[in-house]
Amino acid sequence: MVPAIERVVKNLQNYIKSKAESGEEVELKQLCQCYAIDVIAGVAFGLQVDSLNDPNDPFIKHGKDFVNFETGFVFMAILFPSTVPVFNLLGITFPPKSANDFFQKVLGSALEERRHEQKEYGDFLQLLVEAEREGEDQGPVDAEIDHGHHLKTSSHWTRKGLTTDEIYGNTLIFLFGGYETLNTVMSFTLFCLAANPDCLAKAQAEIDAKLGKKPMDYDTALELTYLDMCLNETMRLYPPAFFIDREIAEDMEFGGYHIKKGWRIAIPTMAIHRDPSIWPDPLKFDPERFTPEARATRHPYAFMPFGLGPRNCIGMRLAQLEMRMAIATILQHFTPVLCDKSVYPPKLQKMMMAAVDGLWVKFKARA
Repeated sequence: MVPAIERVVKNLQNYIKSKAESGEEVELKQLCQCYAIDVIAGVAFGLQVDSLNDPNDPFIKHGKDFVNFETGFVFMAILFPSTVPVFNLLGITFPPKSANDFFQKVLGSALEERRHEQKEYGDFLQLLVEAEREGEDQGPVDAEIDHGHHLKTSSHWTRKGLTTDEIYGNTLIFLFGGYETLNTVMSFTLFCLAANPDCLAKAQAEIDAKLGKKPMDYDTALELTYLDMCLNETMRLYPPAFFIDREIAEDMEFGGYHIKKGWRIAIPTMAIHRDPSIWPDPLKFDPERFTPEARATRHPYAFMPFGLGPRNCIGMRLAQLEMRMAIATILQHFTPVLCDKSVYPPKLQKMMMAAVDGLWVKFKARA
């Protein structure tokens, strides 16, 4: 998947270079939305799109329609699943029908091409095609990681391949789950670094020491410890999922309350991440909170931007790689600085992790 990410990162670098040369302000949310949709197109669908320079590409249009729908309806569907049939009767579907039809057609064409080609691609779609090809491969499977694709026989497990519907569902989850998470964390990280020059300088010093003039690669992305601390501090302050919902598996007592099996609860991630009893001076951007020593003093569930436990975000590692490669490349070549349009700290929109006034910066080319 790395070659697809590298191609999109290069497009992003060239675009920022043009903005740095012209001295134009850049709204980071819009910039990072383009990066996110281009990466998903390449990694999940095997397509090469460039939304920064070709925003009218059909994939871009339908991709944004797929993820940008009325937030209130989404919360209702999550917290009250019984309302979904009512929405469907009113013609409200998740995703919108036009976007759903478009991606079914695109994915159907891509699958047919992959099924008849001998060439193998290094992307998520290729992994799904290979999973589809799995025959009756018998072997022991850990029940803890069984997700419904293993059938128990008398003395062993039997593996079955993915169906077309399952491939389609997994690909669209990739789009739905990866788009907003990726662009939110990236944009707020760059904005917080622009507003905190000391932290920015440390991040750039680490990148310079690891990379020099070489382009970003997979191995180096995993070694950027301070940049990872900056990403974590951003996700503490601005978690892409400001609550996590779970269904209770069995009756339990918690905090003096009796919670029944089958109930659906919402865990307020953002409230926990900004709790002053856990995080002193919680509104301050301070990556040093995520040194190994500092982390050891806190309960592990004090920080959960991707959830925790067996049902944490399955795309966490890929999202971290995509963010590190992009942000490290940007900071290697450019310095983000606040501008006349910048409002820091940002005022957040209601029910959305987005800034009311946008996240505006200018980029200066590094010598």
